[in-house]
Amino acid sequence: MPYDDEMPTILIAEDQEHVREALAMLLRANGYPVLLCASPQEALNVASHQLPDLALVDMNYRRDSTSGVEGLNLIESLRQMDNTLPIVALTAWGNVDLAVHAMKSGASDFIEKPWRNDSLLEKVGSLVRHGREVRSVQRISDHEKQDAQQLQTRIVPQRHLVTRGIELFGESIPAGVVGGDYFGVWQPSDTVLHFCVADVSGKGTPGALIAAMLYASVSTLSAAGGGGAKIVSEVEAMLRDQLGEGHYVTMFYGVLDLAGQVLEYVNAGHCPPIVRHAGGATETLGPTRPVLGLLSQQAASAVHLRLRAGDTLTLYTDGITEAADESGDEFGPERLTKMLAGDGASTLQELHARILGQVRNHASGKLADDATLVLISVSGTTRTQAASVAEPACSQREC
Repeated sequence: MPYDDEMPTILIAEDQEHVREALAMLLRANGYPVLLCASPQEALNVASHQLPDLALVDMNYRRDSTSGVEGLNLIESLRQMDNTLPIVALTAWGNVDLAVHAMKSGASDFIEKPWRNDSLLEKVGSLVRHGREVRSVQRISDHEKQDAQQLQTRIVPQRHLVTRGIELFGESIPAGVVGGDYFGVWQPSDTVLHFCVADVSGKGTPGALIAAMLYASVSTLSAAGGGGAKIVSEVEAMLRDQLGEGHYVTMFYGVLDLAGQVLEYVNAGHCPPIVRHAGGATETLGPTRPVLGLLSQQAASAVHLRLRAGDTLTLYTDGITEAADESGDEFGPERLTKMLAGDGASTLQELHARILGQVRNHASGKLADDATLVLISVSGTTRTQAASVAEPACSQREC
């Protein structure tokens, strides 16, 4: 399509040559470039190479038919090419029913033949202006979506980290363009690993904005060190004025001592992570305090848990367990626990992919909510730190 400072191009799809030329003469005299087509197929071929700013579409192309089916099909096909394209149906005088069908098929308006030149020009000008306004808004929206997606990727990239006998693999999948789930990994020193999984109430842009604030606040606090209870309390204080009435954040924050493999954690109303022990037994890490922001600021008590070689810790948001099939049956924590209990040999990436695959299959491929899944395994041996997929190896900073 031309830029907004160029004269708009009008496509005319009309099988009667004298009508086609009369329309072309009128439009050219008023500065509009025109594309002339004698059949629906020719119109589609022309539009596929040069999409016009507006299309004038005759409804009947066969002398033995007045159904308008060819015109209706052409309107639907043009609308599939570009849902912002203004389309005007050309109908015989008094054929109101066909005009109504054309509007239902995607026409923006209709003009009766024979037409009044001033009325036709006024309608063409108005529709072209409206079409350009719609496309301008859509371009802005597309840019905003692209920016939002890039921000989401920076805030919550896929992460894979191996350090001192610990391996972590995680990914967050927004239900829409952006999401309100967040997870982060930081290593403020060689002997300590911080990690966090959070879920902001609500989806889309509002949730993503809070997730961005979480990213900024948690990154700063974790770099300064300190225990999980202190960090969670300070995050809650920072977010109190941002969340608004009725909004809240669930959060699981863990600080892992890499030397002793002791986990200190705070669970602020988040989905209970699942620990699978080497022998296949499982346990859950339930809430240690209420969610952030819904009530007045709460004391954040921490719990300590020693992890051993062969243990796997699974953190997730409710987009995983609440993924539902057509009957409303949710995937549920029981299915997730069963998958984890029965797995003893997979790599973290394989297990991660298998869980997400099962969740998607259960929900027929449609995740209704943001879904985050983070797996942490304990090998019991110290290995050289490495990272891949989304970021380079981390040291003294976010991983």
